[in-house]
Amino acid sequence: MSNSTQINNLNLFKENTVSSHDGTTIGYRSVGKGPGILIIHGALSDSEDYTQLANNLAQYFSVHIMDRRGRGMSGAQGKNYGINKELEDVQAVRNETNANFIVGHSYGGLVALEVARQERTVEKLALYEPGVFIDPQQWQWLSDYEVAIKRKDYREAFAHFVRGIGHTPQLTKLPKWYVKFILKIMIRGQHWDKKVSMLPENLNEHREVQRLSGTYGNYRSLEVDTLLMVGGKSSPFLKQMIQELGRTISECRTLTIPNTDHFGLDNDHCPKDVASHLRSFFAYE
Repeated sequence: MSNSTQINNLNLFKENTVSSHDGTTIGYRSVGKGPGILIIHGALSDSEDYTQLANNLAQYFSVHIMDRRGRGMSGAQGKNYGINKELEDVQAVRNETNANFIVGHSYGGLVALEVARQERTVEKLALYEPGVFIDPQQWQWLSDYEVAIKRKDYREAFAHFVRGIGHTPQLTKLPKWYVKFILKIMIRGQHWDKKVSMLPENLNEHREVQRLSGTYGNYRSLEVDTLLMVGGKSSPFLKQMIQELGRTISECRTLTIPNTDHFGLDNDHCPKDVASHLRSFFAYE
């Protein structure tokens, strides 16, 4: 998406803020009319990255994209950051918007699952590759990532993350120096500046992913109608995770979106196909 198109998209949105339980300002963008949908974004992204998806839903829904704490219009994560802070932030936005439909992507999907597990007022839950780890993983990369962040070697940190998290299978087994070189060519300029600004928050968030690794059995208690989506080009471990979650959550259906990968909801991937499935799931054919 060009910068001019992005600016035009943003002009369609109303910007709002609300105070979370601990006083942190949480910002969100709203567009459309109808039943409320709240979009919860992933780790290295913010509300601006999901405006195209929101616009594709806005004909039938009031769509709200929150900036999770630590980016965009929202305040800092804070010293006592944990996923419970995220749950308080989501609830503060839901109290203002009356959004009882939730869409969660990646780490935002993990947040959405925890919200639905603890808050029974969620009516429908759509998740695109939520940040759930079924089996114990090798988390050495997270320690290496933290060391690089402390040295302010952000290219090094980003390479550790991309190789370690495994969302891009073709990069996972390549030597780190080569991954670092490829990523430097692929991600630069304003796009890179935005990633850099979120790398410390990404560390804290993936500590929470590590802490919750293997606890997916908790989601057997979910009673909400749930849609689990995975990209056809996504890694085998993400597809396996979706299958296992599908067996765990009682009221659940799974859906593979062809020709998309882990980033299938953001603006760069033109998520029209995803939006059509979401419209159907949220009761508009």
